[in-house]
Amino acid sequence: MKKTYLKSTFRDIRFSMGRFIAIILIIFMGVLLFVGVKSVGPDLTASAQAEIERNNMSDLQIMSTGGLTQADRAAVEKIKGTQVQLSKGFDYLENKKQNNLKVYSYAKSDKQNRLNVTKGHLPRRGNQVVIDKTLADDYPVGSKITLNDDSLKKTHYQVVGLVDSPLYIANEERGNTTVGDGQANGFVYVPFASFDTDVYAQMYVTFDDLKGKTYSSNEYKRQLNRKIKKLDNVLDNRREKRQVELQEIAEKKSQPAKKKLAENQQQLSQSKQKLETGQGQLAQQEGQLKQQEQNLSEQIGTKQAQQQLSQPKQQLAASKAQLKEQAKQLQQAQSKITAGKQELQEKTQVSKPTYLTDKRADLPGFSDYASLSDRIDAIANIFPVFFFFIAILITFTTMTRMITEDRRQIGTLLSLGYSKMEISVKYILYALLTAVVGTILGVLVGSKVLPPVVFKMTGAMYIFQDYKSLFYPQLIVLASLAALLATVGSVILVLFRDLREKPMNLLVEKAPKAGKRILMEKITPLWKRLNFTQKITFRNLFRYKSRMFLTIFGIAGCTGLMLAGFGLNDSIPSPGTKQYTQIDRYQAMVTLKSGQKNRAAQVLDNSDQVSGKLPVRMEQVTFRQKDSSNQEASLYAIKDPKKLSNYISLNKPGKKANQSLPKKGAVVSQRLAQTYDLKKGDHLRFEDEKGREYTIKLAKITENYVGHNVYLSSDYYQEAIGKKASLNSYLVRSQKMTTKQQDRLAKKLADTGQVLNTNYTKDQRDKLEKSVQGMSAIVVIFIVLSGTLAFVVLYNLTNINISERRRELATFKVLGFYNKEVTMFIVRENIIFTIFGILFGFVIGWFLNWFILIYASSNMMVFPVVIKWPGYVISAVMTVIFSAIVMWVTHRKLKQIDMISALNSSE
Repeated sequence: MKKTYLKSTFRDIRFSMGRFIAIILIIFMGVLLFVGVKSVGPDLTASAQAEIERNNMSDLQIMSTGGLTQADRAAVEKIKGTQVQLSKGFDYLENKKQNNLKVYSYAKSDKQNRLNVTKGHLPRRGNQVVIDKTLADDYPVGSKITLNDDSLKKTHYQVVGLVDSPLYIANEERGNTTVGDGQANGFVYVPFASFDTDVYAQMYVTFDDLKGKTYSSNEYKRQLNRKIKKLDNVLDNRREKRQVELQEIAEKKSQPAKKKLAENQQQLSQSKQKLETGQGQLAQQEGQLKQQEQNLSEQIGTKQAQQQLSQPKQQLAASKAQLKEQAKQLQQAQSKITAGKQELQEKTQVSKPTYLTDKRADLPGFSDYASLSDRIDAIANIFPVFFFFIAILITFTTMTRMITEDRRQIGTLLSLGYSKMEISVKYILYALLTAVVGTILGVLVGSKVLPPVVFKMTGAMYIFQDYKSLFYPQLIVLASLAALLATVGSVILVLFRDLREKPMNLLVEKAPKAGKRILMEKITPLWKRLNFTQKITFRNLFRYKSRMFLTIFGIAGCTGLMLAGFGLNDSIPSPGTKQYTQIDRYQAMVTLKSGQKNRAAQVLDNSDQVSGKLPVRMEQVTFRQKDSSNQEASLYAIKDPKKLSNYISLNKPGKKANQSLPKKGAVVSQRLAQTYDLKKGDHLRFEDEKGREYTIKLAKITENYVGHNVYLSSDYYQEAIGKKASLNSYLVRSQKMTTKQQDRLAKKLADTGQVLNTNYTKDQRDKLEKSVQGMSAIVVIFIVLSGTLAFVVLYNLTNINISERRRELATFKVLGFYNKEVTMFIVRENIIFTIFGILFGFVIGWFLNWFILIYASSNMMVFPVVIKWPGYVISAVMTVIFSAIVMWVTHRKLKQIDMISALNSSE
């Protein structure tokens, strides 16, 4: 008997295969999205961790304004379990291709930050270098590169390989530099033996007890912060010692200059003595000449005496003029010697050096990679959960309806002597099958297919090629429990209710819900204008309120998910669009060489494309605060604040009102203020490129979407920094230019010899859009799965609607209604549900998008809510198309309804 009963279970599955598959699909998609998207972030972290361990990436990078030495290394190595590696290097502007390069030393014995060769090989001789693979077009393997710097023994090198460096994990981000426009274009590794300097530029540090710990874990961060505190104490002790060393070096270096100045001073003193002797002799000659003139005047007369002595007088005047000129020259020479002594004294007075410690998260691109993982995690904490909630809701409803349809069968089995447990097993088994199959498929596809697909779409952005795709038990358990709750839980709940009834009551079909007068009937003028079928439609809508709300909410949820997906697709690239069109209203930034600008200004003035220029001082600075990560920012000093609004809009956050630049204090971008929890009147500490620390006062906060910017007047800059804001850049407004026109203008500026670099905001915008491409993969998946879920939800809800009203619809057919007319009873309701569902879905989608973007925004990038009209249209059209397909399937099903079933007794 039990065997027969089990067969009936599988027979029921076969006869209701559509519903069985629909439930599995809903569970599958819910688990897939939940497990898959929530696995992407951890998989990205695991992939980065594997790369860190494979290349032995350093935990910290230390730099110093006074350079680093072996003594610094010895001091740091006293900390137990510390591995230290020193590296030489410098920033260099390569003139031929106008690239700002980060030059590093390479040694075969280096154990930290090992290079990954993508083409060619590592240097084997002193004149060979390897270069950043992103610069392959500028410096292909086999080409020559010139590095003309005093730190190197050679000038010309051959490129023998292209490499990836773990210090630069993002292909589009190379950090800041002290040359050019402040933005590095790439890096180059030169053999260690080719360096001609005793000072080191970087110190890489790893800690033995941090190996194996995930870089993003709280335990790693906590232990690293403890290490940094110990390290700071060691380096603080080194500051004074290093100052003495630098002082001795400066004194030693200044000895030749001092000796030369002393020699020059001695020669000058001798010249002064000769001048004084000559002046004395000239005064004596002048006296003798006057006496001689007096004597002659008495003898031959004054006029004849003057004529006779005119030539000696002229010679005397010439000698006096010559001595005067010599005195002037000696005075100028003395001024130069005095200035030289003062300058030499300033050079030999060395201040305490500053040691700068950067975590791995502070490296270029690493924070973006971590932000990508965090943004995906933020989306995964909201989008899949909402998706799963809708899936569970529909599954719960479907399973409940399935058992309700089998009331008579349950009553019959109870009458035949089957126990409640035996009856329950059939439905629990059915529910288990759907949950297990859907969950297993969802976990496999979500863990092993979805994350790798996302990685392949983002693979070109980062140097990682070995992607880790792992199973995460906690996610699988949560998804499994939710699936079981939706299926087995709904079965148990309904069975617990129905099995308490008597078999006799179960054998009688459950009476349909009684009809009631609706609110529209009380509006007589409106109600009278409705025909019979329209009145039935409105009565049925309000008669089954729970079904109405469930259907509207199901459609709204799916439409909202699709709209949120389109919204994310529109919002993710929008920071660059808003930053470089609404905030930064200039089209180019021209970076000047020190103290030169006349010819560059003339080129800009003569260009037909350029409509205006604003001279500014721009610096890259670093804000540091305890218990917070370092924040890189661009600091602008404006000489003419009245013209600033034409180039940069200082909008109040959340408002379009433009603010003026204050005379006192700085205007700070909103995210920087939020990061350090700052408000008007607070003070900020920052360091310039040389590590010197300054403090500014926050006067206003401005809207900003990309990076951190700080704006202040030239007068306040001089007050805060202690030096004049010498102009080093032009913000340029121009007409829309083609790439050729941009290159032509940049070349003209470069040919003046006064311009380091010309950067166009369009290029920065394109670069930014590439950096957020990784999110687009997730968004596409959201849209596809949301659309699929919308179709399945509509199909299931319509099936439930038909099954609940089968007798009612059969009765209509008996009364003479045609198949199309019977279908229209359902279609009209579905149309109304769909319209309200779409409208409500727009609201849900907007808020869902806003909620996700709040969590997806990072310190360096703010995502505004942007949903373009095609998103609304496509979401609505897709929902309507799915609804139309379901209605077509419904019509076919309704044609198969047997009219005789309407005559069957419900007894």
